Amino acid sequence: MVTPNIILITIDSLRVDHLGCYGYPQNTSPSIDSLASKGALFLEAISNGGATASAFPSILASARPPIQEVEGKAILQRSATLAEVLKSAGYQTAAFHSNPMLSRFYGYGKGFDVFDDSFRQFSPKGMRLWIRTRPKSPDNLMAKALRKVRLILKPILTRVSQGHIISAEEITSKSMLWLETHKEKFFLWLHYMDVHHPYLPLPQYIGQFHDQPVSRKRMASLYRKMLKDPGQLSPSEVATLIDLYDADIRYVDDNIGSLLASLAGDLANTIVIVTTDHGDEFGEHGKFGHQSLHDGVVRVPLIIAGPGIKAGTVIREPIELLDLAPTVADFIGIESPPRFHGKSLLPVIGGKSRVATGAISTVTNKLEQRFIAYRTPEWKYIRTESPNEANTMVSEEVYDLRNDPKERHNMHGSEDEEARAFELEAVNKILEFKRLKSEEKTAYEKERIRAKFKKLPKL
Repeated sequence: MVTPNIILITIDSLRVDHLGCYGYPQNTSPSIDSLASKGALFLEAISNGGATASAFPSILASARPPIQEVEGKAILQRSATLAEVLKSAGYQTAAFHSNPMLSRFYGYGKGFDVFDDSFRQFSPKGMRLWIRTRPKSPDNLMAKALRKVRLILKPILTRVSQGHIISAEEITSKSMLWLETHKEKFFLWLHYMDVHHPYLPLPQYIGQFHDQPVSRKRMASLYRKMLKDPGQLSPSEVATLIDLYDADIRYVDDNIGSLLASLAGDLANTIVIVTTDHGDEFGEHGKFGHQSLHDGVVRVPLIIAGPGIKAGTVIREPIELLDLAPTVADFIGIESPPRFHGKSLLPVIGGKSRVATGAISTVTNKLEQRFIAYRTPEWKYIRTESPNEANTMVSEEVYDLRNDPKERHNMHGSEDEEARAFELEAVNKILEFKRLKSEEKTAYEKERIRAKFKKLPKL
C-alpha cells in the first residue's frame, strides 16, 4: 500500500451551519461540498476550544485544551505535534498561514520543514487596526495598555500600508508553489484567515450574497459596533454582517477549489481534511464573534476525503477535534505517541460505533473570565469561572440539546432529575480534566528537571 499524502485545511471562524453540505441554503461552499460528497462528513464534531489559542493544541497535538489563555505555548512544548510525528515517519512537512496566535513564537513550527507563518509580513497597520477595534473598558488593564501602545506607535504605524492578514489567494499560491516540488509523502497544512472578523470580502463576492454594495468604511463601522455595542445592531445590520461573512466563506472556498484542482491526479493518493478551530456567533446569547462555548462556536465542520474512505459517508456519532491527529497517524499506519489524548476515527469512518464520551472545551474571554464546557450528544454544561487561584464560580449553564438545540433555556438549578444528574456528571468530568492537566504539567516539569540534572558534570 502506498503511503498517502496528507493535506489539512483549517478555516478560521467557520460556522458549521454556513456550509451547503450541512444544509445551508446559500451557495457558500461548492468546493467543500464536492469534497464532502467524496468522503466522510461528520455531523457532530466538537472543537475543544472557543478561540484559536484554546482550540489548536487539540487539533495539531491531540492535547487537552488550555485552562489559561497563556498556557498554549507550554502545551505545545510538552506535546508531540502531528507535524513531528509525520516528519519522523519520513514525510516532507509544510505550513502556510498568517494567524499570529499560530506563529512559531507559540511553538507551532515544531516538526515543519517549511513553516511560513507570514510573521515578517505582520505590519504595524494591521496591529493598528487590531488596537483601534479592541473594547476600551476603563476596567480592562489590557485596554489601557493598548491605548498607551497606540499613542507610542502611531507615528510609525501611519507610514505603513500593508495589512497583517495574508489573503486566501496568497496562502493558496504559496502552497501550490511548494506542491510543485513535493509530490510524494507530504503533509501540508493551510490555515485561512479570511472568514475571521472583521468581515472584509472582495466586492465581487459581496454581490453574490448582498443586494447592494458595501463600502470598506461601512464594513469597519459594523465591525466596531459588533465589538463595542452589539446590543445596538439592528436586524438589517446583523443580516449585512452575515452576508459579508458568507461572502468571505465563498472566497476561501474558491481558493480551496483551485488548490484541489491543481493536484489533479495526485488527489487519488491524498487524504484531505477540512475543519476549523471554532465558529462565530451572530447575536445568539447576545454575543458576536467567538468568546463563548455555545454550539455556534464549538460545533464545527469536519470533512475527511481520500483513499480508503467511501464516498457519501455521513457520521452522526459525536467526535472531538482531539481525535484528528491520532486519525492521521492511523491513516499512515503508525502508532500514536502516548501524549496524543484522542482516539483514531478510522473505525468510525469504517462503520463501527464507539461508546460516546463527553467533550471538554475551554476559552478565556476578554473580560478575563474562563469558560469550561462539557458536552454530550444530549446535554451541555458550561461553567464560567474567574481565573484566580480559587477559580471562583461566576455562573453555570445546563442545556438539554435534544429539546433546546439553540441553548436558550438554562436548566441549572431546575428540579429536573435528568438535568441534575447530568450536571453532577459534568462537574465531576471537569474536576477530572483539571486534575489530569495538573498531573500532566507536573510530570513534564519533573522530566525536564531530571534531564537538566543529567547534563550537569559529574563531580
